[in-house]
Amino acid sequence: MADGHLDELRSMLGERDWKVVGEERGEDGKPVIWQVQRKPEHGPFHLEFESFDHGEPAPIEQGYGVRVRELKQTSIYLYRKRNKEAWARVMKELLSSLDELEA
Repeated sequence: MADGHLDELRSMLGERDWKVVGEERGEDGKPVIWQVQRKPEHGPFHLEFESFDHGEPAPIEQGYGVRVRELKQTSIYLYRKRNKEAWARVMKELLSSLDELEA
């Protein structure tokens, strides 16, 4: 996953008032988990970046997805960024899932 993906994801979260309040980094210094929160009384929730190369963790810039830890069934696939409509759809799904966690 290119840093542009991370920047765009952070920007889209910010547009809905979500903030990255914590970040766990891997050995290469890239984020592996973001803690996101909008309201102090809810969360933080965790966005886990997924990346594997032949069964082993790969650098995050090669990541293919983001999973919401608290909602195991909610993942987005970042390769869809190449398709603007698919990218918009999966980002909407991710943001809606985070909104539901606060409800």
